[in-house]
Amino acid sequence: MKIYIKLCLALLLFNACKGQINSDATSQPTLSDYQEGEKWVWKYKGVTTKGEVRSQGTDTRKILDVNGELHITISKDTIPVSDIVKPETSETPKYDWPLKVGKKWVYEENWTSQDGTTGKQQMNAEVLFYKEETVEAGTFMAYTIHYNGNITNSRGYNAVVDEVWLYAPEVKNFIKLTQKQDDFVYNEELIEYSDKSLKSKVQLEKQIIGKVKFLEEPENFSTIANKMVDYKIPALSLAVINDGKIEWADTYQNPGFSEQNLNSSSIFQAASLSKPVTFFAALRMHTAGEIDLDENIENYVESYQLPQGKQTSENPVTFRNIFAHTSGITSGGYQGYAKDLPIPSDIDVLKGNEGVNSPKIEVISTPNEILAYSGGGYTLAEVALQGIFNEEFSTIMNQWVLEPIGMKNSQFTQPLQPSDSSKVAKGYTSNGVVLDGGWRNHPEQAAAGLWSNATDLAKFLIEIYKGYQGKSTVFSKSEIQSILNQERDGHIYGLIVDRSENGFAITHYGGNAGYRTGMTIDLNTGKGLVYLINSDNGGALGNELLLSASQLYNWNHFKRTSVERNQLDTTLLKQLTGKYKWNNQVDLSVSFNENTNQLSLQFPNGDTYNLIPVKGEEISFVNPNTGVSVQFLKSSEFNSFMLYGQTAVKLK
Repeated sequence: MKIYIKLCLALLLFNACKGQINSDATSQPTLSDYQEGEKWVWKYKGVTTKGEVRSQGTDTRKILDVNGELHITISKDTIPVSDIVKPETSETPKYDWPLKVGKKWVYEENWTSQDGTTGKQQMNAEVLFYKEETVEAGTFMAYTIHYNGNITNSRGYNAVVDEVWLYAPEVKNFIKLTQKQDDFVYNEELIEYSDKSLKSKVQLEKQIIGKVKFLEEPENFSTIANKMVDYKIPALSLAVINDGKIEWADTYQNPGFSEQNLNSSSIFQAASLSKPVTFFAALRMHTAGEIDLDENIENYVESYQLPQGKQTSENPVTFRNIFAHTSGITSGGYQGYAKDLPIPSDIDVLKGNEGVNSPKIEVISTPNEILAYSGGGYTLAEVALQGIFNEEFSTIMNQWVLEPIGMKNSQFTQPLQPSDSSKVAKGYTSNGVVLDGGWRNHPEQAAAGLWSNATDLAKFLIEIYKGYQGKSTVFSKSEIQSILNQERDGHIYGLIVDRSENGFAITHYGGNAGYRTGMTIDLNTGKGLVYLINSDNGGALGNELLLSASQLYNWNHFKRTSVERNQLDTTLLKQLTGKYKWNNQVDLSVSFNENTNQLSLQFPNGDTYNLIPVKGEEISFVNPNTGVSVQFLKSSEFNSFMLYGQTAVKLK
């Protein structure tokens, strides 16, 4: 029976009009009414009058581009749309076009199921209403079509059938079906429909760009799939935010890593994106009077004594300057711990005890004077919060930020419970090798211990945006305004600030072993993006996603660099090669590739940037992926170059 019903669904899918949406008449759609990226999802359930469930689940249809032709997925088949939108020729059709309220006809159909059973259905049909209907996917104007008659088959089956179909021309599909056959009741309801957003999704997937646009040259687009192969990236969790809402989200998997089996509930290490989540939880605590962001943090910590350093009682370390990275505490991040190693306590981490792979924390600079990224400060805040609430840090974060925002697939638990291990997108090295044990544990939860995905972190950003707009039930407008007025050196509590004429964007990045992450949102427009990638190579793709989304969705930030390519003599290029000392500190080298006729810049950590000659006042180059520019100086007879605003001098 379910096979027969699915055939009916396929027919209805392509017999709802997009172009003529009114209560007078609805015509049969044409091929042009369908676009790549459209998606319908229904839930279905078939139950006998005795309560026996005979079928239950979800059914999805997608419009795909197959070699330039639109196809529809139906069960395991992919069928050309052109085959299904052919004009109806039957004298007893399922739908007698054009449809309008009050229209009546007879529907007859002979059919054969997959097991060879033949059958016939004969029903009287009538369009009863055209009115607003609400289903899980939303509220739509829909026609109500009532069918009643009987169905017979070659096995002697004979049943009275009564069906009610609701379909909405807006979505070109049925939105609800109720069918009764003797002692069997079957229901189906649309739970998701995507149209415009998926068109943009497909466009982003196929139009990945780099930092640099070469003027007067055609765009060199790549795809997400190809980039994942190029960078040896196993998986990507991605969400795009538009107008303060999640426009779409997806989890991409590289088929070259067949051991993966991820879905929308899979979790990645969020790395340093843990920090802003922690801070905004603390901001709520401050507003509620549970903590004072400006109080000497030593007054909150009983289990640990902060070594005396540059702090004083008049200028102490506080929650506020910790979260703003101005506490003066030792800078740096965390490496994490292999799963077969003991996990140190927070106090062990703060003291740098045996078995800890990070230095002890010290107040090495006067608080509130210098902006210096410090993971250690966040661990001190973590210890203080656990002392204040007498709870595990993960429990505190659930209460103050994760649950209020609805981040259902996020947690600060370290280590993960065994029951949650199957949800993890395991981390990989830059060579495409999975980390020992799949990931590293991070006892430094506030700084690096969040597990999450792009959808949940998009919800987090959206709540900040809504707070800025005065529309959040989690963050008040006054809370958000109070912190946004405290920008320092282009940062607000660790968030990178990008102000433009019409935009005010905040951005944060993260990197744990095997993971690279990033998130951004414009607080004026509500446009943004979140990515989590389970590879040490994820940073490059992350940057390209931000640039590509900026161009596609017309963001105010993450704009590209435009340059004009230049042609340089091979002799001159070879003259520029050699070893250089940058800023009197770092050894760099420039080499020439005979095969590509290009220079490349090598860094001590092994990173190599290919350099493309571009027009400029000096002998100028750019790396097309990062936009990093290099200018060899004529004044030094090209024996020095500028990089990141500092000079690199050739060694003799």
